[in-house]
Parts: sequence; C-alpha cells; structure tokens
Amino acid sequence: MKYRVVAAVILIWITAFCQSTLLEYIEIFNVRPNILIIMMVIVALLRSTVESATMGLFFGLTMDILMGKTLGWYALLFFLVSIPISMINEKLYREKFLVLVTFTFSSTVVIEMLFFLITFMFRGYNYLPYLFGTVIIPEAIYNSIIILPLFKPVSVAYNLLDSVDRRRNRLST
Repeated sequence: MKYRVVAAVILIWITAFCQSTLLEYIEIFNVRPNILIIMMVIVALLRSTVESATMGLFFGLTMDILMGKTLGWYALLFFLVSIPISMINEKLYREKFLVLVTFTFSSTVVIEMLFFLITFMFRGYNYLPYLFGTVIIPEAIYNSIIILPLFKPVSVAYNLLDSVDRRRNRLST
C-alpha cells in the first residue's frame, strides 16, 4: 500500500511541475492545456471509484494551489467529475480513441464552465459566451489532443503497480 501512495504522490508532483512550468511554453491562441484534468480523466478511466475520486480530489487541490485564488472549488469539481467516469469505466474500451477524447473534452467543458460560473456569477461577470468560445472550447480541444500520448505511459505504470500488488499478495499467502 505504501508504494501506491508514493506512486500517487509522484504522479501528482510531476503533473503539477509540468502544469506550472513546461506547459507555459506550448500555448496556442493564449490557451494552455490543463494536464491536471487530463490526468484526472486517465486515473478515472483506469482505477476504481474510490481511488479515482481520491486522486481527483488531490488533483483538484493541486490545481487550487497552482491557481492561488480560492481553495477547494477545483478540488470539489475534480472530485465530482471523476466519480461518474470511474463508475462506468469497466464497461468501456478505455484504450479507444473516441472514449479518451470524449471524456477529456466533456470533463474539461464541465469543470471549466462550472468553475467560471461559480467564480464569476458572484462578481457579476456577464461574458460567459465569450469565455466559452475563447477559453473553454479551445482548452477542451487541446486537452483532447494531449491525452492521446499520455494515456499509454500512465496505463503501463498502473499495470506495473497492479502486477507488483498481485505478486506481493501471492507471496504473502
């Protein structure tokens, strides 16, 4: 169990590092991909409901810390979005292109739109259609493209963790 926690912490740390440093240099039309949403979708597709919800919560807290304005909104949204994805993940062919793109696109749209509604509705911001067309949709498309090369390495890492877990359980009995 310790190695799973260590692996989760390493995954969150690497993702936060890439989000805050490397992805600033690959902006397209002033929109950066959100690799934390991408990793939340990947974990939700690969793991159980409890594990993916927990990882979604920590990915969201990481996003809250990186954004620096409010603490808890992204954590709540990531948590709530990861649960339905992980509940239906066993009924899907996770490696299929359309499944990855659809879940990433829809998760990005839902999370970013709810975040903008929560933060800007209280401030009287009336330009949600403008934000939807210039920020949310391009980010969702960008995230849908970025998930394709990232899914396989994370899937291999989780398969390695599962094989180590099976080997340890077999040896302990």
